[in-house]
Amino acid sequence: MGFAERMRAELERAELPGRVGFAAWDLAEREPVLLDAERVVHSASTIKVLIMITALRAVQAGRLGLDDPRDLPAERVGGAGVLRLLSSVDRMSLRDLIVLMIVISDNEATNAVIDAVGFDAIRDCAADLGCTATRVERHLMRHHEPGRNETTALDQARVLDRLASGEALPPELTEHALGVLAEQQVRDRLPALLPAGVSCWNKTGELLGLRHDVGLIGTGRPQLVIAVLVDELTDDRSLNDYRGGPACDAIAALGRSAYDALL
Repeated sequence: MGFAERMRAELERAELPGRVGFAAWDLAEREPVLLDAERVVHSASTIKVLIMITALRAVQAGRLGLDDPRDLPAERVGGAGVLRLLSSVDRMSLRDLIVLMIVISDNEATNAVIDAVGFDAIRDCAADLGCTATRVERHLMRHHEPGRNETTALDQARVLDRLASGEALPPELTEHALGVLAEQQVRDRLPALLPAGVSCWNKTGELLGLRHDVGLIGTGRPQLVIAVLVDELTDDRSLNDYRGGPACDAIAALGRSAYDALL
């Protein structure tokens, strides 16, 4: 029994809260396991992986440098991160902005990276990586701006697949991107139940009533890709807080099941 057959059996047994979009496959077998994987949902912070790849492509092309300083606005957006609390910090390198964007999901850092690359470049990168329904059309936490930030589980898995395979970036920048993802500090979902020694390169996203996690899992190197996007949650924790809740527990269980399905 291969990964896909095992994972389909696990999905049938799983008790999943809310509405779930799911996409996963063994990076060697490449047979996808999909559940409502093309349903379009709010991307939340999972979109930051695509933004990071777009920025690293600009570095590859020589349009940006990782150590180039970027100006930060005096007025900061809210939500996740620390830059909103550090008013004396008015410049930061692209390298450090990317780290803050991924590792602690800093929204102001994300907006600075968006400004560095531009929305058109993010759109073109998404298309080149095989995304069919992903849109990044406004800054994070700037609710007055028009446009949508949305994605699907299948698109998220495609982006991470291309990163793991080396199709998204050249080797040095691939390792840089994976190294940043490996430092992710929100570990309550896909990595939470993995055995010691198993790595997870992931990016979470959360809003009220929504919990996502997308990532690569493997021992020493990425062996599988998995994207779990959960919205329409109705439990009190998910509706009133940005951490925890039954969706996080369900995503953690799916992360462990996906790893076990490799064995």
